[in-house]
Amino acid sequence: MFEPLTHFVDSHSRFVVTTHVNPDCDALGSALAMAHLIRARGKAARVINSDPTPERFGFVDPDGEILVFGDGVHPEADEAVVVVDVGDLKRLGKVGEFLDSSPRPFACVDHHKSNTGFAEVNLVQPDAPATGMILAHLAKAWGIPLTPELASQLYIAIYTDTGGFRFSNTDAETLSMAAELVRAGADPSYLATEFHENIPVGRVRLFSQVLSNLHIEEGGRIVWVSVTLAEMDAHGCDRSDIEGFVEYIRGIEGIDVAVLFRESDPGKTKLSFRSRHDVDCSHLAQRFGGGGHYHAAGANLDVPLEAAPALVLPAVAEAVRRSHGARRAPAPA
Repeated sequence: MFEPLTHFVDSHSRFVVTTHVNPDCDALGSALAMAHLIRARGKAARVINSDPTPERFGFVDPDGEILVFGDGVHPEADEAVVVVDVGDLKRLGKVGEFLDSSPRPFACVDHHKSNTGFAEVNLVQPDAPATGMILAHLAKAWGIPLTPELASQLYIAIYTDTGGFRFSNTDAETLSMAAELVRAGADPSYLATEFHENIPVGRVRLFSQVLSNLHIEEGGRIVWVSVTLAEMDAHGCDRSDIEGFVEYIRGIEGIDVAVLFRESDPGKTKLSFRSRHDVDCSHLAQRFGGGGHYHAAGANLDVPLEAAPALVLPAVAEAVRRSHGARRAPAPA
């Protein structure tokens, strides 16, 4: 299972590790952990992302190890690249554009079932609850000790990509691995507190404004909200401050699908889908050029925010009706 990646790492001396634009905690933890594992095999590794680490996620990288792509900061000619928690080259932003124009050996470690197999070496396990889980098993396969630092990086990656162990991708193996990481030095109370509770007041005010325009459709089975760049700017928020909004509204009683429409740039919209029950968010996202997981996925549209709901919601309603129809269908005789 790990042999192609092992051969890839052993075949090069210097690496850049990177992850998707607007990195969240599972991406950040996975990137730092991958760099740690590469160094543990006697290689050099740097983490370079297209976007800066959001300030509220700075606790994942307390030493400021992660660099930002730009003038003088990019993969050098002798550096191979390992991409983590990314299913499509387009999700790499400026780093992806650089790799497209300056090809070099690169591998991908990911758990998205919509992964396009875009790398030279692809370690993709769609059944894994998080990329951090794959890396935890990789550490064992390579015989690399779980230091407190590595354990913390892996724990926060797994914790956040399972919704704090709430999502359906949480199983006994997930919890067993989390316990092993805690024994190795990860502090679950500290990490959960930093993730959930150090909330800027501007984010609270923005969320209040977003909730004031909550839309409920299809007899309470679809809920959606939207947020503009102007609203984010008015409250001093960035993209990371939207993290968790769509998960919160998915918790409304009776909901099958929650959708967040976020203005990403003038004339462009970011979609976030979250579902319960039998609605496949990855299929919905793929209809709009995106991807992700069964219960959590996203896409980017080259349409203005005000036009996005009319374009997207009919497809969501169709998916919900199909899901309910399948549940009501009688069993074959």
